[in-house]
Amino acid sequence: ADNEVGVGLDVAALSSYVWRGQTLNDKAVAQPSLTASKGGLALNAWANYNADGATEGEFSELDLTASYAKTLGPVALGAGIVQYTFPNQTLAVEDGEDVAYPGTVEVYASVGLPDVPLAPTLTAYRDVDEIDGTYGMLSLGHTFELAEKVSLSLSASLGAADADYNAGYFGLDDAALNDLTVGAALPIAVLENLTVKPAISYVYLPDSDIRAG
Repeated sequence: ADNEVGVGLDVAALSSYVWRGQTLNDKAVAQPSLTASKGGLALNAWANYNADGATEGEFSELDLTASYAKTLGPVALGAGIVQYTFPNQTLAVEDGEDVAYPGTVEVYASVGLPDVPLAPTLTAYRDVDEIDGTYGMLSLGHTFELAEKVSLSLSASLGAADADYNAGYFGLDDAALNDLTVGAALPIAVLENLTVKPAISYVYLPDSDIRAG
């Protein structure tokens, strides 16, 4: 029911951490995510734990998100705000002291057609703090039921950003198609409240300047 509070916990174990085309850690990571929701409102806490590589054995990122989702006829609408923080990471050393890696804030809005084939969804993110740039993503996906408790989920997304965003993250003062991601997952409902989901994804950077960076 809409008045009930739902709580969900996901824990992803990945061979690397790639975000919007940026490889933030090319070694093993764990990414727990805790979500509480009621009606269309949701609060989420997400973290990246570096099991290997940079800041090994420590959390390198903690993101807090507040969001709202609503369906109007065939259209799914969403909006939210994300606070990014980067514990245990340093930007530089000044006067013998570490300078903490700065956090930032994004707001976003999305519109999707979940009942249309491939369920296209367009999401726009606007950094209103450290980066002051815009990133947009078109995502597609479809799930096939293979058995009573097993399905196959296929997905693809294409991301693009303006010059301000790319200057902040890639040192490229130009708008570009940033990243193309395709993926496949095999969700298996082990128990009523427990799903195991082996997954694989491939990320390609269409812009040669971003690839070089």
